[in-house]
Amino acid sequence: MAKPHEVGTKTTSFVYRHARWIIGLAFLLTAALSVPFLTMAPTENASQEPAGAVFDARDSVDEKFVTSVFPTNFVLEARDGNVLAKPVLVELLNNSRKLRDHKKLRKTLLQYFEPQESVDIIGTRSIADQIDGALAPFGGVAKVNNQQINQVAIQLIDKVGLQKLGLSQKTKVDRAAGKVVAPAMLITVLSDDTVLDFGNVAIALGGGTESEEYGREIQTLLRGSQKNYQLWGVAIDVNLTSNEQGETAGPFIGFTILAVLIIVGLTFRSYWVLAITGGALAALIIWLQGITNLIGLQEDLVLSLIVPIAMISFGVDFAFHAVGRYRENRVTGLAPGAAFTTGIAAVAGALVLALASDSVAFLSNVSSEIPSIIQFGIGAAVALSAAFLLLGIVTPLAVAKVEERVGEPSRTRRNTVLSVIGSLLAGSLAMASVLLSVFVFPAGGLIVLVIYLVLMIAIPYGLANRTHAPAVLPNAGRDTRQSPIIGNILVWIARNRLIFLPLVLLLTIVAGYLAFQVPSEFDVKDFFAADTDFVIALDQLDEHFGEQGGEPSKIYIETELTNPANLGAITKFAERVEVLETERFTKTREKKVRIGRGVLDNLDDLFANPAAIGAVAKTTGIEITDADGDKIPDSKRQLAAVFNTTREIGVPIDAGRLAATPDDVRSVLWVSDDESQQATVLTLEIRGSRAVENVRSARKEIQPLIDDLEVELQKQDKDAFVQFTGSPIIRQESLDAVLRAFQVSLPIAVVLCLAIVWLFMRSLKYAIVSIIPILIVVAWLYAFMYLGGFAINLVTATIGAVSIGIGIDYSIHFTMRYRDELAERENRLEAIRATGEGTGMALIASAVSSAVGFGILALAPMPLFASYGFLTAVMISLAMATSLLVLPQLLMVVTRDA
Repeated sequence: MAKPHEVGTKTTSFVYRHARWIIGLAFLLTAALSVPFLTMAPTENASQEPAGAVFDARDSVDEKFVTSVFPTNFVLEARDGNVLAKPVLVELLNNSRKLRDHKKLRKTLLQYFEPQESVDIIGTRSIADQIDGALAPFGGVAKVNNQQINQVAIQLIDKVGLQKLGLSQKTKVDRAAGKVVAPAMLITVLSDDTVLDFGNVAIALGGGTESEEYGREIQTLLRGSQKNYQLWGVAIDVNLTSNEQGETAGPFIGFTILAVLIIVGLTFRSYWVLAITGGALAALIIWLQGITNLIGLQEDLVLSLIVPIAMISFGVDFAFHAVGRYRENRVTGLAPGAAFTTGIAAVAGALVLALASDSVAFLSNVSSEIPSIIQFGIGAAVALSAAFLLLGIVTPLAVAKVEERVGEPSRTRRNTVLSVIGSLLAGSLAMASVLLSVFVFPAGGLIVLVIYLVLMIAIPYGLANRTHAPAVLPNAGRDTRQSPIIGNILVWIARNRLIFLPLVLLLTIVAGYLAFQVPSEFDVKDFFAADTDFVIALDQLDEHFGEQGGEPSKIYIETELTNPANLGAITKFAERVEVLETERFTKTREKKVRIGRGVLDNLDDLFANPAAIGAVAKTTGIEITDADGDKIPDSKRQLAAVFNTTREIGVPIDAGRLAATPDDVRSVLWVSDDESQQATVLTLEIRGSRAVENVRSARKEIQPLIDDLEVELQKQDKDAFVQFTGSPIIRQESLDAVLRAFQVSLPIAVVLCLAIVWLFMRSLKYAIVSIIPILIVVAWLYAFMYLGGFAINLVTATIGAVSIGIGIDYSIHFTMRYRDELAERENRLEAIRATGEGTGMALIASAVSSAVGFGILALAPMPLFASYGFLTAVMISLAMATSLLVLPQLLMVVTRDA
């Protein structure tokens, strides 16, 4: 039976003999995959949410409680610290009039009657409008002084309170001096969605931008010159901001690619290695997106951006080890063909094992509940296979064939200058191709790649072929040790393993404890830069209104609402919520928890207005009674009449005026077409909801009451269903699912990697010592995240899988080279020295290039990319350190001298 290295040599010899066909096939595959790359781009977005009752209830709310009102909220902050100062009010009133008079936008603004003030309103009515209306007999705000403005403001505050007026919680009212100082106010613009047809718009990445562009148009008009105030839309443009932030990060991602390629060129001191590697990296993007489009993966932030960036490191790693081993053999005096055949045969096993173990590490993510993370695992495995072929096989093959025909150019000053200029141009074009393919214009990226292949490879190859003699051997006979210093350091550490291993163990135990303390959170500041309008608006909202209210959550109730007993149960539930002793929910001035009671509030309005009861009776011919005074009609028949009527005419106050419009009723009451099913939605505002722990605490307090309500309703209606949902609950559930995915996929990846390495190496001891550095890297990385204030979220959770992939790569290359050297030298320390001098240098070069590249990405203004780049650079450094400093000690423990 042929030995493995003999089989490998025969295989690589076959590959080299058929190099033109194989390289040609790579070009053909790239061309073929460019078709799905360009024409089969996904049209749907992968969900970043798991399945579950919380999400089903959210979908039910969005589907059933459709409103014709499209609200857009803004925070206004005065430059001089007081929004009630005359210049601020005059400027805001003028800009509000421009909005109402705007030729296009005026048609979209909602016109409605405000019953408390008995005025018709178009679009918006802020406290500025109310003060201006009160001062109309005196010529309005523009004609009076600040003292008169303050008098009216105090009257309004005493009448309805700061919150209903939309004034900051930091407002100071000095009644004795007759002065009010309010640093900020809230403004809501109501638009008519029967005109706009936006529907229920979720604040989520991956959605359309039409409604966001509309919000920005309103924002531009309300801002005006911003001479006396600043104004920000509250969460009006998440996707537009994401696109803009991504554009600012683009150059940094480009510089990451450029830095990696420059380090490749410097390491191998070869224009050709840099140029071919750059072309392979650009082609890798075509392969990745072409294949993922072909198999039907959906559009996704992680798949579209994070996977291509991560593959830069993996692709360069394949190239460093393959080209590095080829170059090792070249400097011994071997011709390119022989150097490729023996060098790649020697490293092929490690490359294949790295591919297999990396792939299962990434594919472990298919155990996740979240489609986005599942796609990440599949996409990364696809990209790894492409990187193995393009960077691990085709790149060294192309380098060998070029050097066979072109030889080594003389080291003249002219040639050196041309090589440097050519390398910078090649790196820049490769960078441009990747950026265009990923971020801007895929067809443009493909065109640049074609230009690159012609300009940077084909033409120089043709010109050099006429100038230089073929097969000139570079540095033949030179000492093949790449770095004896590295070998000496590793030998010294291995000799002192009884000192260093206990220290590593102690550090890892501490790191393991800290790693479990990393929180799972995803504040908007983890995604967008702090100086974006999107983040500033939310910060202003927290600063000025955080104590007055919170982010709305929903309690979805589906039951027979025409049964008075069920409405009674909901009433008791609302009363229990109101008396909760809690700081998590927004409270009224009476210190009761403020709960939007859904259809119950409309019934309160109904019984408070005889005109409403009369209108229902007149319309339906059914008398509405409330014998027990609980503000719930006494029979199912009466309730059905109330529901059907108010959904058509609203809740009248008197002639021509409504306490609740039909749209108001429909926003909290759903009735099926056959009137057999009903649902309502209650609202609770959770304070401090940007911190997921606050949401968890709120759920812990309210969930037992929700469970009790469901049990009570099911006594009357066995199909009754009650579920806590809404934006803060959705975010918390999604983050918990991310954390679960991480906790499940990590041990799966470790076990599968162990099994594959064991089977491939046919040695349990080598498999175990190769896996241990991975566990150390993961523990140290997440301990670093805890100490650095990072949290686990959809993006940082993927770094765990990448750390396993990178870590197992480095371990496998070192362990397999050590096994070969130990078999040849029969002395452990000499085997470690030789491994460090050969593979150790390749590991360092690969790690440095990737770490420097990702370190540049860490400077990007978008925190999403900056944190990913920084943590990835840290992770790569840790993987290199454990493979070079810890793994040799472990190998000394489990092996013996011959």
